[in-house]
Amino acid sequence: MLFGFCSIGVGVNSIIKVNNMAPVVMAMLTGYILGQSLHLEQKATRFFRWLVTTLRLGGKNIDMDFYITAVAIFCCSGFGWFGTLTEAIAGDSSVLYSKAVLDLFTAVVFAAALGKALCAIPLPQVVILLGVFGCGKLLAPWVNATMMADLTACGGIITMATGFRVAKIKSFPLIDLMPALILVMPFSAIWTALVG
Repeated sequence: MLFGFCSIGVGVNSIIKVNNMAPVVMAMLTGYILGQSLHLEQKATRFFRWLVTTLRLGGKNIDMDFYITAVAIFCCSGFGWFGTLTEAIAGDSSVLYSKAVLDLFTAVVFAAALGKALCAIPLPQVVILLGVFGCGKLLAPWVNATMMADLTACGGIITMATGFRVAKIKSFPLIDLMPALILVMPFSAIWTALVG
């Protein structure tokens, strides 16, 4: 529960950095609808159930809701995505250092609950975050401070939702929220161009 509250705190800290809340809300709503329509959380659950079974890391004994929460925290959380993009675009590694500290302690807690199944997380985490880092480098010339602030706020909302799920306050479908991270910067750019 403490890790959940820490995640909520990090999320709130990120949300207050927003420049334009309207495109962030539009990205969250559109991203969630897209994620739900594509059944992203269900597909991720099936994939990781297959991966854990195939690698013989616990199979049917695993609490998949808890496991998907771990996957979302380590591989796909807003904290990881926007931290990696921030590092790639601006060279500001402070968010990544914070994430690394939380990941270290979270891994110990999750390892106790997931056992060997935790071994199936690092490879997707490396692949996803390296892909985000590469995209960040490609996007850097077109990204401005307003877009980064709105991305940070969007990531903060997802990080906050992750905290609610970890603390067992409310279980949001985290993977279904991920498309918002792709949509928020274009929405922010369009909003700034139209509204000013």
